[in-house]
Amino acid sequence: MTGGQAVVRSLKAEKVEHMFGLIGSATIEVFDALYEEKKIKFIGVRDEKTGTHMADGYARASGQPGIMLAGQNGPGATNLVTGIAQAAAAFSPLVSIAGAISTSDLIQDAFQGIDQQSLFKPITKKTWTVTKTERIPEMFREAFHIAMKPRRGPVHLNLPRDILSKSVNFKNSQYSQANKSHKISS
Repeated sequence: MTGGQAVVRSLKAEKVEHMFGLIGSATIEVFDALYEEKKIKFIGVRDEKTGTHMADGYARASGQPGIMLAGQNGPGATNLVTGIAQAAAAFSPLVSIAGAISTSDLIQDAFQGIDQQSLFKPITKKTWTVTKTERIPEMFREAFHIAMKPRRGPVHLNLPRDILSKSVNFKNSQYSQANKSHKISS
């Protein structure tokens, strides 16, 4: 299973039914896996800023975490900032996901490479850069748990391209829901 397939399986384990995103090359492995997954409805957007606002609105209206997937690192990731900041101000549970440059290119001036970890740190409850494909299920479980833990709020995951394309054998036990019910109580 590729890292992209592990992302989609992790979303399924969290009972995600709807997600927003903009298709791009940095997360194409996730989009390939989403195409095969019929239980998650993907709602395409024209830009990442709009998508984060839609995911925020979905979270507020449904009581479920809103999910936004940016297809590009760099400019795609920076376009997430306004919507994530709004979700933070409203204590809205948002799980933001963006592609990132390959781990081997992190120390170079790579095309569309920015420090996404530092970009999202001040506006999220927590932000991660996944450095091992094997840790995708664990990090997604933690992301959903933190997003829904009071005071609720946005979290962000950076997924380097090489992590998404790598194939790993996962155990079914690695995929378990962080919270039995994501519903926000009234």
